[in-house]
Amino acid sequence: MSSEEEVRQINAQILSAASKGDFAPFVAALDDGVEVFDHVAYLFDGKASFLEYLQSVGSGAESMTYAFHQYSCRAFTDTMAVVNAYDRLATFPKGGGQPKVQCGRATWVYVKSGRDWKIVTAHFSPLPEGASS
Repeated sequence: MSSEEEVRQINAQILSAASKGDFAPFVAALDDGVEVFDHVAYLFDGKASFLEYLQSVGSGAESMTYAFHQYSCRAFTDTMAVVNAYDRLATFPKGGGQPKVQCGRATWVYVKSGRDWKIVTAHFSPLPEGASS
């Protein structure tokens, strides 16, 4: 299997689970030293600080789902690949009600370490007002 096919397969597993509110495969794919640029004006330097932020975002939610649209995957070497996509995060409030939906763009950089592919850098940015993915 090519590097691109491996990353596509891992990404598909992550997104399949996230579409059902299961973020464990995404968390497992994050490298401990991951660098994340998110919607907030802050650089998350490491898996622990990013997960702390994600938990605070979801603390008032009954559930959350995440999906990619129109995504591309390109392997540049046998050990490095980049995934770009439009993304959609839906946060469902406790007790019901309409979900809060955030649409944006995402870039994940994967590096293969041994047999495992890890997300070493991620970038999330919101779409301009009025745009949707």
